[in-house]
Formats: sequence, C-alpha cells, structure tokens
Amino acid sequence: MLKRIRTYITVSASLLLLATAGCKKGTFDINSPNPNTPSSVSPQFLLSSALTASAQSSFAAGFVDFANLWSGYYAFSGDYGGYGTTATYNINNGYANANWDYVYAEILVNYQYIIDNSRTAQEANYFGIGQIMQAFHYQRLVDIYNNIPYTDALKGGVLNYPKYTDAATVYQGIIKQVDSGIAAIKGATANADNPGKYDVMFGGNMSNWILFGNTVKLKILLNLTQWSGGPALIKSELNGLTTSSFLGAGQDAAINPGYSNSANNQLNPTWQNTGFTVGGSDQGDHDFYRANSYAVNWYLNNGDPRAARFYAPNANGVIRGRAYGSQDGTEHNLLISSMGPGILQSPSQSAYILPAFESLFFQAEALQRGYISSSSSLQTVYQTAVQESFRLLYSNVTGASYKDTAAAYYGQPNPKTNFTLTSNPLTFIMTQEWAALNQYDPVTSWNNWKRLGIPSDLPVSIYPGTTAAHAPIRLIYPVSEYTANAANVSAQGNIDVINGKIFWMP
Repeated sequence: MLKRIRTYITVSASLLLLATAGCKKGTFDINSPNPNTPSSVSPQFLLSSALTASAQSSFAAGFVDFANLWSGYYAFSGDYGGYGTTATYNINNGYANANWDYVYAEILVNYQYIIDNSRTAQEANYFGIGQIMQAFHYQRLVDIYNNIPYTDALKGGVLNYPKYTDAATVYQGIIKQVDSGIAAIKGATANADNPGKYDVMFGGNMSNWILFGNTVKLKILLNLTQWSGGPALIKSELNGLTTSSFLGAGQDAAINPGYSNSANNQLNPTWQNTGFTVGGSDQGDHDFYRANSYAVNWYLNNGDPRAARFYAPNANGVIRGRAYGSQDGTEHNLLISSMGPGILQSPSQSAYILPAFESLFFQAEALQRGYISSSSSLQTVYQTAVQESFRLLYSNVTGASYKDTAAAYYGQPNPKTNFTLTSNPLTFIMTQEWAALNQYDPVTSWNNWKRLGIPSDLPVSIYPGTTAAHAPIRLIYPVSEYTANAANVSAQGNIDVINGKIFWMP
C-alpha cells in the first residue's frame, strides 16, 4: 500500500477543517470580537452554534489526537509516514494550535457574547450556560498550557495585549464561574426564557445543566488532589454535595445539532475524523490512526469485551494493536485494527463531551477520597460507571443487555476488574477510568497520568531517535501568540514540554 506523508496539524489546515464543519470562521486574535457575530444576535441563536463548536473542539482532527496517542489509545498506521514530530515528542509552537486559536477566537468569544447579552432575569438560563461552558473550556486550556490569558482575555479594543494569568488563579476563577452559572440557573424565575431546541446538549432541561455544572466543578477540583492546599479547597467546595448532585446514569452531556450523512460538513465530528465520508470512503484519519497495542493488550488480558467495540477486527478477524512509534514495515493496516463499531456507530451520533460514565468515575474517586457522600457504596458507583461505559459502546447492538455484559466483566475473579478483590481502590478506579475514556476524553486520561502516574506503565514511543523518558506534559503556546502577543507570551519563559509541569502536578 502506498505511503502518504501527512502533516499532523497546522493552523491553516485545522481552521479550514473547522470552517467546513458548520462553525463560524474567525481570526486568530484572542482579543478581537468575532467579526462574523453581529451585535444584534440573540443569545438563543448563538447558543446552538457555540455548543456545536464545543463538540468540534473535543473530537475533530488536530484537537485531541495527541492525547489519544500519548494515553495509549492510538498508534500510527503502518502504511503512512509524516508523524515523526508527534512520535519523537519534538513539539514546537506550530503543533496542535487549534486547541488555542479556535477555542479563544471562536468558542470563548461566543460564550462571552452570550454572557454579556444575558444580563436580565429573563435571560438567566443563557447567562448560566455561558458561565459553565466558559469554565469547561478554560480548564482544558490550563491543563494543556498552564498559565493562560484569563483576566485580561476577550477584551479586544480595550486590552489588545492580554497578560497571562497564573494558572492556579485561573482555576479559582473558573470555579467561581461555575458557581455563578449554577446560581443563575437555580435563581431563574418561572417566566425566564428556556433555550429549548437551541440547547443542542440538554434540550432546555435546566436541571441537567445544574448537574452538568456540578460535574464540571468536580472535574476541575479533582485535578487539585495533589496540589498544595488542594484537598482543603476540594472539601470546602464540595461541602454538602452527594453523588445525586452530579450527572448520573443515562444523563450524558451529549451535543447533537442535527448531525447527518447528508453532507461531509454535517457529519458527527468523530465520524468526520476517524470514520467515513458521505460516499463511504475512509476519512484520512481512519487510515492514519490505528489501535495501540498497549490498550488492546490491556483489554484482552483482562477479559474486557470493549476491545471489540473500541477497535475493529483486522482482516484475520482479531483485534490487534501496533506499538506507538513503531516503524515495522510489515504491520500494514490490514493487520492492525482501526477504530471500532462502538466508537463509530453512526454519522448522526451525538458528540459526548462529558458522558455519564465519566461523571460516575469522578464521583467514585471523590467518594473514595471522602470528598462527597453517597447513599450507594463505592463498589456500586464503580459498577454503575462501567455499566454506563458499556451502554454507550453497545447502544447500536440489538438483543444485547449491556448491563449483563458489564456485570460479567466486573464480576470476573480478577483484581483489576472486580472491586471486591482490589487492594488499592484508588489505583483500581483510575485504571478503570482510563479503560473507559478511550477516545471519549483522552485529555482527562492524560491529566490523570500527569496527576497520579496512573496507568504507571503507559508506553513511551519507540520511534527512532526518541530520547524522552515519558510523553509530553504540555504543549507550547501557538505561533499566533508569539506573533500577536509576543511580550506577554515571552514572559512565560522557555517551555519544556517533557519536564515542565501544569501547576496542579506534584
């Protein structure tokens, strides 16, 4: 099979992709208002576009592929080249820039517009959604880059060269944003506008938005478990909350503006990334990314049937992975598994930005650490999390009971799957969370490894010339910042992607 030399991600390529994916194209200046957002737009009309952009930033090519690779889920194809930068961890300021440029110039700007134009009691629900979603995205920026423009950001025309805010201060700020958003929704009067169909995540169910807000807050706080002062802050912020305060079974934060197979720019972003075109041809990344042997071996060695849902059988009918960075020319794509039928269910499937199983794993960790209370046991919360993972992966399988399949899995006499047999509950829970997050939220898996070192044996690239002892910790600020905000980004010093730290790391 012919090899294709492929550039992993560039600013122009990623923005072109996003422009064709139904999201408004903007500039790279994080301080400028979106020129394609007229000042007269009502928040309700902008909300669906903003939420759709949030889904795009979580799944489209160039955003989180690196986290799938570094977390042991993806490997590179044996039939393509051009991935040396990622495989050797030789990251520069042109790498994966969409995580910054698109999020600032499109997503955060749109949510800021919603916040600024939702100041009346009638618009309380929009204000609350805007605050919660901004916090969701600011957290990811910190987790990828550490210090970022926050206090001075999004003030184009008033503050054109924003200083960087200390990452710990950003975290404290976004916790307050979540609290503000939840308070606005809880305080909304009966005659306040309900976003209804414009809310392409919860359909105007504001109770679910409160649960989601609490879950986003929990996600933020759990990253602080190893930070000085973190445990005390976590306990204070979660005081009075129970497992019923967060997204539970069946309550996925899933976005769907009407994905369909009608046109390539209407496909679900996962389908658009590693799936197929409207005509049925493979998308470029479907062939470029393959199963990582680390994940495949974990699932197969632990009797986990999700292996065949995360990955597709190869030409011989078996699930087989490839080592990350492998240059073995005999491992052609026919022999290495591609993305599986549980991940690629339909071009119209929803985009899960925080599925119920992820929320339940957060709750399990918080419960194990004593941060929240529950009427259910830790074992039950864990088992429900696993059931919810199976529910999503098996939702297009008729005649199968995902609960029975999940019960058989966690009922094995295996200390890595059966909670009653574990001697280390925290490591057990975090490993199981890693197993479930495959391709759903690899950034959280990457964060858990950075925070706790779990899994402890994530593979290091075997690509020739790789000298790093582990995967990168962070990315470098993008070219756009060194061009348009040079003084402030330079004040952050030299960035060490391998040995630098996110503020919450031990």
